[in-house]
Amino acid sequence: MRRWSRVVARSALALLVVGGVASPGSAAAAAKPLPQQWWFTSWGVQDRLWPSSKGQGVTVAVIDTGVQSALPDLSGVVLPGMDAEGGGGDGRTDVDRTESNGHGTAMASLIAAQGRGTGLLGVAPNAKILPVVAQSKPAYAKGIRFAAGRGAKVISLSQAVAGPCPADLQEAVTYALGKDAVVVAGAGNDGNGSNSSMSPANCAGVVAVGAVDGQFRPWAKSQRQSYVTVAGPGVQTSAILRDGKVSFGNGTSDATALTSAAVALVRSKFPNMSNREVVQQVIGSAMDVGPRGKDDQTGFGFIRPYRILNGTVPKSGANPVFDAYDRMAKNAQKTEAPAAGDGPKGGADMASVIVLAAWAGLGAVLIVVMLFVVMRRRKKGRPAPVGPVPGATPSFGAPYPPQGPGPHGPGPQGPGPQPGYQQGYPQQPPQPGPPHGPPHGSPQGPPPGGLPPQTYQDIPQQPPQ
Repeated sequence: MRRWSRVVARSALALLVVGGVASPGSAAAAAKPLPQQWWFTSWGVQDRLWPSSKGQGVTVAVIDTGVQSALPDLSGVVLPGMDAEGGGGDGRTDVDRTESNGHGTAMASLIAAQGRGTGLLGVAPNAKILPVVAQSKPAYAKGIRFAAGRGAKVISLSQAVAGPCPADLQEAVTYALGKDAVVVAGAGNDGNGSNSSMSPANCAGVVAVGAVDGQFRPWAKSQRQSYVTVAGPGVQTSAILRDGKVSFGNGTSDATALTSAAVALVRSKFPNMSNREVVQQVIGSAMDVGPRGKDDQTGFGFIRPYRILNGTVPKSGANPVFDAYDRMAKNAQKTEAPAAGDGPKGGADMASVIVLAAWAGLGAVLIVVMLFVVMRRRKKGRPAPVGPVPGATPSFGAPYPPQGPGPHGPGPQGPGPQPGYQQGYPQQPPQPGPPHGPPHGSPQGPPPGGLPPQTYQDIPQQPPQ
């Protein structure tokens, strides 16, 4: 899902930066991000995020094309994973041979690159990467289950396939949420084209991410769908390919990986915060950057992880992602539950069976008594009775007593029609403006062809469109 601008690869500038700040074997803590990594300025990564968290203790699953773990920038970061497509590997070799030339490696570098080879740094350099090779919906489902079972607290899917969320994929997401994972997926890259609904982004419980540039303007190709939750950096983003070179690209893939890295920082600092609470905090941190309120291209807006780490996001805010998931799960339970009138398992029918059994038992006793009386009268020469014995059960063909509740009791048994699952999210009220005062720090250089990036403190509120 990454749209490569190609080809800015290991430029003289990058080599100068590498030589100056990241000699082989140097710690990531001593390195500085490349000048084109504008999100470091926008988020205040070095001076505001890293003093609180670098992602230590958190595993981020990257479900993609695998990760080239032998690269110096990813040395010691990548755990053994799996090939969900049946290739037999452990995910630590990137199998991408397309124009992207290492999509999974690029996503992993945005999350946890160490700056040892190219100078490029990930937002969560102390996190671990669990690589999963998966390029189809069935493989996504297998990969999500694998990652959740291995303890990944963040599952990142920079993937998008047109069509509704299939049942096995939704079940895998449900399994991961039950394991306390946060599932993040790209919204899609054809918003200015067919603008199809994409999975896994449209699966219930998934944080779907759109893309914005360094001025927080929505990327033209970012999907316009009601499932979009938030937006992240996704325009003129630099990442490392499987051959170890740096390249620029655009896409919701990059926005997804960087958002996953920010979530890893939160999960590292607050290990006891549930996935449900983390998602609520991510949504609550967002700054409205599109049309006023929640919109279909940037969701609730550009996420601001610093607000989560410093505790300024209210804990009582809305959580439409899990609200939608809860509705889906509730409707699924109602669909699977047996109707009250379907056979003996229904409560009213079981009561009817018990009543019938009691009547049958009483009838049998009365028949025995009647036979006894007839036999005694025959012995005495009296005629046998021609009508039913008073109190005896009706003969075959007579109606049984009415079953179930009468006209004044409850209505028809069994649940009525259930409302369909609605995936749309409620509109968010306008967000308060950012703190006043000068921006913290100076920009480290604009993204190529763009304006200097805004920082987390001088983000302007965009007027309604």
